[in-house]
Amino acid sequence: MPGAPSSSPEERHSVSGASEVVALQVRAREFAAAAGLGRVGQWELAIAVSEAVTNMIKYGGGGELILRRGEHPRPFVEFEARDRGRGIPSISDALVDNISEGEDAREASDPRRRRGLGLGLGAIQRLTDEVEIHSEPGVGTTLRARKWISGSGR
Repeated sequence: MPGAPSSSPEERHSVSGASEVVALQVRAREFAAAAGLGRVGQWELAIAVSEAVTNMIKYGGGGELILRRGEHPRPFVEFEARDRGRGIPSISDALVDNISEGEDAREASDPRRRRGLGLGLGAIQRLTDEVEIHSEPGVGTTLRARKWISGSGR
């Protein structure tokens, strides 16, 4: 569960269940605001965190979320989501909208059986400025996404 607000440049949160998604989304927005990210950027980061945490729970059995701020090469806020799930066999396929677990979610014969819409990783990529995904089948996935802090209020 998210901790109390901190002035630290980094916060670590254990992720184990769906009840934590909203709390971590709120904490990410608060962390981004304290770092100086504008209102729109705060919400973009918070939604991206929500997508990442949901994926960690759904596909990785939980993990760890790290919120971080920094100054190099310019001011930024980022999050890192780490799980020890089965990994992503093809990151390029996983970034294609509507593809969930290698299948086109729009063509599911029974929508109740699909685990996702296949929009999460693509949304994270669209909502943040930089995304890195490292995944090893059978070992897990680490996703790092960064938002630049600018003077524009975005």
